[in-house]
Amino acid sequence: MTYANIPIFVAHMGCPYQCVYCNQHTITGSDAEPSEAMVRQTIEDALETMGQKDEVEIAFFGGSFTLLPRDLQARYLSIATEYVQANQLAGIRLSTRPDGIDRPIIDFLSDYPVRTIELGVQSMDEHVLKASGRGHDIISVLRAVNQIKRYGFRLGLQMMLGLPEDSYDKSIYTAEKLATMKPDFVRVYPTLVLADTPLEAMHRRGTYQAWELEEAIEAAAGVTSIFMRHAIPIVRMGLYSNEADFSKKVIAGPYHPAFRELVMSRMIRKRIERSMDLGEKTLMIAVPAQDVSATIGHKRENAKYFHRQYGIKDYQVVADETLERHTYRYKDKVYRLY
Repeated sequence: MTYANIPIFVAHMGCPYQCVYCNQHTITGSDAEPSEAMVRQTIEDALETMGQKDEVEIAFFGGSFTLLPRDLQARYLSIATEYVQANQLAGIRLSTRPDGIDRPIIDFLSDYPVRTIELGVQSMDEHVLKASGRGHDIISVLRAVNQIKRYGFRLGLQMMLGLPEDSYDKSIYTAEKLATMKPDFVRVYPTLVLADTPLEAMHRRGTYQAWELEEAIEAAAGVTSIFMRHAIPIVRMGLYSNEADFSKKVIAGPYHPAFRELVMSRMIRKRIERSMDLGEKTLMIAVPAQDVSATIGHKRENAKYFHRQYGIKDYQVVADETLERHTYRYKDKVYRLY
């Protein structure tokens, strides 16, 4: 099944707080409040160019949609509803804060073909939330999730790695707690220090230490294994932007354009390491075709690692279409990655 969003960015609109890490204008490249004409044009342009998809949602990203003035929400949703109904689209998706969900807003959204609500949870540790300037607590998360699921909306949850006061153990704890909420999907973002954010000031004062890429990969690998065990799709891993100069606005932090591949490669390597026999000079692994690249590793990193650590001189990765995704075969035995 093929899926696509038609993204409409309401950058930082509706947000009552300035989270220390956030600069939506840098991420989305959008500064202006979308006019009704801009919303229509964005949808029409996307419908003309995206090709055939099984499911398409019109998605309002980049702000706290449910905290916008109610009349503005209604105007945006009404326009989206026109196109959903005229083009038989799957529905409307929106992102918001946990404290932007309550019974009245749920009732209001139910009058439109809203299908999916994404919550920016970021962490399930109170100290991390406070240090990051989130302005909400864990109880807000639990209440919002309960309301969304009770009314039958699809639920997406977002978490971040490496926020102020965060640690490997706290990130793993957050992933475990989110998994128990049984979301339909999650997004996982390593924290980057972006220009013109409070986090940049904290970084320059020395009161915040950005995670190194290696730290983020290790934490993300652990988090990914948790969501995979619970069969929860990770629809985005790592922060990216279509803006040409985005990387220049990353002051510090674990930014890598192939972050997801690095994480999957690390997961595979760690799992193989636990199952391999020591003392051999050849290591042959069979994987589904989609996992060949990650098993070899970015710039053959896994091959280099096994040679460096175990003296493996011949690291062979072969495609086997009989294997399920995220499994591998070693010496006639099939293993799962999680």
